Order: sequence, then structure tokens, then C-alpha cells
Amino acid sequence: MHDKMIKQYFKQAWYLIKQNKLFSGIYIAGTALGISMVMVMAIINHMKTANLYPETNRDRTLYLKTIIITPKDTTLKWHSSGGFSYKSCNMFFLSLKTPKLVSLEMDPVSKFVSLPNDSYLNRVQVRYVDNHYWDLFSFQFLFGKPFTEVDFRSGLPAAVISESLAKKLYGTIDVIGKYFECGFKEFRIAGVVRDVSYVLSGTYAQVWVPYTTTKSYNEEDNYHDGMIGSMRNIYLLAHSADDFDNIRTEVNENIRRYNAQSAEWNIDLAGQPDTKREEINRFWSNVGPDMHKIMLRNLLLVLLFLLVPAINLSGLNSTRMEQRMSEMGVRKAFGASRKKLFNQIFTENLLLTFAGGITGLLLSYLFISVSRNWILDLGKQIAETLPEGATVDFSMSMLFNFKIFLVVLLVCFAMNLLSALIPVFRSLRKNITDSLHIRYT
Repeated sequence: MHDKMIKQYFKQAWYLIKQNKLFSGIYIAGTALGISMVMVMAIINHMKTANLYPETNRDRTLYLKTIIITPKDTTLKWHSSGGFSYKSCNMFFLSLKTPKLVSLEMDPVSKFVSLPNDSYLNRVQVRYVDNHYWDLFSFQFLFGKPFTEVDFRSGLPAAVISESLAKKLYGTIDVIGKYFECGFKEFRIAGVVRDVSYVLSGTYAQVWVPYTTTKSYNEEDNYHDGMIGSMRNIYLLAHSADDFDNIRTEVNENIRRYNAQSAEWNIDLAGQPDTKREEINRFWSNVGPDMHKIMLRNLLLVLLFLLVPAINLSGLNSTRMEQRMSEMGVRKAFGASRKKLFNQIFTENLLLTFAGGITGLLLSYLFISVSRNWILDLGKQIAETLPEGATVDFSMSMLFNFKIFLVVLLVCFAMNLLSALIPVFRSLRKNITDSLHIRYT
């Protein structure tokens, strides 16, 4: 009996929606607009922080990018910041006991690649990494395998290249053991991996080579005690996120020990190592992100995007309920209870909100697709230039997260329902006589 009543509610709600197409269209559009704006924010945040190929360990990885060094002579009011040197990495991170692994990466660079004795050059993104990089990130190898620890420690010119580069150079991805030139230096291809979308800018490249193939990776600057260098990405993979505090404690102890022993310099990491969420919000090398302020700002934006349509829909609901007073009076006269009438209004609101939610989801995908070349710069202090040949491709795992959509839809439904409650209760509290004698001009 209960199921039949629910089906009847939905049939009546669908009929009334079709009878009031203008109201239904405006209601759906208002809901869709609010949901689409929130979903764009949620999808971008999901792309930047979720475990996605090949960065499948984001939730248990800590990140460091810059080191800050100041003189102990307090009369000199200055500081210097930059990437880590190999010496500082070895001193502060490679000796850590708590992380599962530590991986170092130099600054990614843009270089030309070509086949040996071929004058045609292709500009690509090159990453200089260590052998632990392949254990940290889950690249899908289509052919071959990563360069080995022996290759890395010996500085042998072995390389991993992307699927698209292999096809561009050779017309096939079965190229293991073949050679190409990168930066006018010959490399042997050890493996071919599935392409990485530029959305994953932390791992995006077409070529990955051992940083030991560069002569400068362990050169020490005579200044700043040799602490500043070209290591721009330090990854600390934890066994679980529960180890983050212990890792930070161990890192801070290494920094404290250096500062106590050094006669000239003090080192500061400005709150690093960061979680992925902190890392993407760290805009300046010498200032850490205020995550409480950032979260509050994002929450206010979400409420604004959902509240403005809800307020507008409240006025629309009020006008519509006034127009339906006679209908409510007739149904009350034939024995309909307030509960039944309220359930009917609730069902209509549910259907309209669901339709608006689906429409909003599709609109958010359309907006992200159209603006794919700049959408990821939203929220950044400085826009990044898309590297030559880079493509911003979205997989379904990047675009759709059912939990996020469900939460946004439920919040929007709750706000829309609240916007409808006041006019509904006002109309249902009127007696039958007043409802039946409503006249319109």
C-alpha cells in the first residue's frame, strides 16, 4: 500500500510538472546553475587531490619543494629560497627511517628529442628522476620496464618514454632497446608508458631519465653552505597517512640538528612537508598556505553558489503556492490530509531537484571540457603556460566522483526544500473555506 502511494505521488508530481512547464524549467535551471558551479569546484579539487593515474598514492605522500636559508648574523635582514641541493636532500631526507621510501626529482625541463642522425626535432617535457620514482607512482608500462637501480647509480643513459612519443618517433610502441637523442645526448629506451594527461602536472612528461645522467645533480654551491640546488620535488611516501606526524617530527629534528651545529646559517621549511592538499595551495616558496582560511573561503563560495538560487526559488515557490490555493482547498474538502499534501509537494521538489542536479552535472562537464586549457589555473596566484604539445585530457575517474555528486545533490535538495517549506506551510495552514474562495485577476 505504501509503495502504491509513493508511485501515485510521483505520477501526480510528474503530471503537475508537465502542466507547469515554465515554472519547472525555471526551477530546474536555477538548481542546475547552482550545482554546476559547485561541481566545477569539486571536480577541479578532485583532479588535484584524489588518487588518479599515475599518482595513486597522493593520500599517503608528503611533498617538499623549497628550502629557506637565512644568516645567523641578525644584522643582515634577508633570506634566500630555492630548490634543495643533493647535499641537503642527503642530510635531511634520504636518511629518514619512518617513510616507506624517499624519492628525489630535479626541475623538469623542456628539451628537443630526435632519432639519431635525424634533423627533425620534437620539443618534449623531460623529468630527471631516481629509481624509487617508479615505486612511488603507478605508471602503466606498455612495453619494457623502468630503468634499474644499476642504471641510476651508474648514470647510464636509459630512458622511459611516453606512448605518444614512441609513436611519433618510430610509428610503434614496441621500441625497447632502441635509441633516441634527448638534448643532443643519446639514450636507450628501457620502457614505454601510457600517456599522462597534463591534468596530472606533477608527473606529466614524455621522457623520464635518471637525474644521475646530468653532471650537475650533486654539485654544491659554494654559497649558502651548499644547501640550495636543483632538486625541486622531494617525495616522502608513508606506509599510511597515520605516519605523517612522525615523518614531520623526524624531518624537523634533522633541521633542528643542522641549525644547532651551523655557525652561519639557519634553515626553515615553512611548514613543509605538505600533504597534497597543502602542496597545491602553496603559492610562495617562503610562506606556507593558511588551510583554515582556504577551507573557509571555499565553504563560503559553495554556500553562495547554492544559497542564491535557493533564495530566488523560494520567491518562485511562494508565488506558485498562492496560485495553487484553490487546488489545495478542493483536495482538503475531499479528505486529503496535510501530510498527504505535504508529501505531494515534497515529491515534486524531489523530482525537480533531481532533474536540476543531472542537468547541472552535465553543464559542469561541458564547462570543464570547453575551458580545459585554463580551468586548472582557477585558484592559482599565477597562471601556467601550457607546454608545447601538451594536451589536457580528462578520464572518467577524473570527472566523475559519485560521492561528491551525491553530497552536492543532497545539499542542494535540502536548501531547495527549505526554500519551499515556508510557502508550503503557509498555504497548508489556511482553512478550506479561505482556500476555496481565492480569486485571481
